[in-house]
Amino acid sequence: MKHLRRGLSAIAALVFTASLCAAGTAPATAAPPASAAPPGHGTCVATAPGTPLQRQGTAWTCVRTIDTAPAGAAAPTSAALAPAARAQAADPKPNPGLGMCTGADPRQSSRKAYCVRHWVIYEALGKDGSVADHATVFVAAAASMDSQPQAAWSEDIITEVVEMTEKMPPVTMALSSTCSGQCTSGSSAWDGAAVRFRRLHEGKDGTLSYSSSVGKGFNTTILPTYRVEGAILNGSGPPTHIRPEWNGIEVRCDDDSGSWPGCIVPGHLANVTFSKARYRGAAIAYEWAQKNLTGKYGDHDHPLNRFTDPLDPKNDKRRDKTCGIGGPNKFVGGATGVPNDSCDEYPFAGSWQGGKDGNQCVDITPRAVGGVWDIANVTVDRAAQPTPPYNAPCIRAHVDNKDNGDAGLEYGRAIQSDRIIDSEAFEVIIAP
Repeated sequence: MKHLRRGLSAIAALVFTASLCAAGTAPATAAPPASAAPPGHGTCVATAPGTPLQRQGTAWTCVRTIDTAPAGAAAPTSAALAPAARAQAADPKPNPGLGMCTGADPRQSSRKAYCVRHWVIYEALGKDGSVADHATVFVAAAASMDSQPQAAWSEDIITEVVEMTEKMPPVTMALSSTCSGQCTSGSSAWDGAAVRFRRLHEGKDGTLSYSSSVGKGFNTTILPTYRVEGAILNGSGPPTHIRPEWNGIEVRCDDDSGSWPGCIVPGHLANVTFSKARYRGAAIAYEWAQKNLTGKYGDHDHPLNRFTDPLDPKNDKRRDKTCGIGGPNKFVGGATGVPNDSCDEYPFAGSWQGGKDGNQCVDITPRAVGGVWDIANVTVDRAAQPTPPYNAPCIRAHVDNKDNGDAGLEYGRAIQSDRIIDSEAFEVIIAP
């Protein structure tokens, strides 16, 4: 037993002595790269051991997206837009969104088109976290809201390498999208394949698409989201893909503003435009009302709001309340010498501002002088005040029945094309 204790004590002494020697005399080793990538570079993955990138000193490959052009990046060249422009030349429905893919704002839109721009940055980081090499790929999604029938639309996708350092390896990109609300997204760009970029100004065009199943009488808000699968190729084994994403521009689809469903970009004032050359007395009547009634109904700062009644879809009752009254202020067709005379009310019976009692209206007669239609030639037939501006909620105009009817058809077409839903504001524009 004594011998055993002495043996154990000797072993313990040797272990202790060895640990002291190891602590004091072991040679220093190189510190490994950090276990986590430095912040500020998006999503990163560690470079695989033994790959060319790793042997060159790259510890991390990172991909991130930004919505402003990075300093030093070149502007996309016209060559990047040329294929889309050539397609537009033969397309009876050109994409107005392509014209919105320039300028300072990376998110531009109108009621019927938009362009969303993003920049995808690929970075190769050294062991110390510094950027050794990098590339930037410009991505634009340009859409025309009536590019497809029904409640569907497509985006022209344009990509271009706008920045790439000399030793940066090739990078890959696959682009797909999803959408919220009652929406289904189509196939990924380039049929789901990843495209490879090797040099500055290289690019590839593609397409993304969307459709909505919105029900009759309803509308839905949709938000596209884009996802990039990006990788820096290292020449050894399959690349590790990183998947940043960003949101697009909000879209509204409805089946409530015409005979078929459709989509627009909300946040832009709708408009109904009447040409004086085409709609003559009707257009002049609306312009006169905007400029001579205190309410300025329908101009840009005083828009009308659409009114709908399922039990009276043509608003006959509201129109009759304005034009069909009896008594001393009854509207008498032909009383002012207009051939084929009719009563044209404004604001429209199909607006919340319309449908007023005809006794409260100013009665006018637009006329052409020397073949020219102008509000200067309008005569006031009845008004509660002697001079403008008139504090009245409406006008009744003596207008040729065909001009009146054609203007009504134009109003209906605008409701459909601008997707103006119940209570939504719209501007009335009078064009030459």
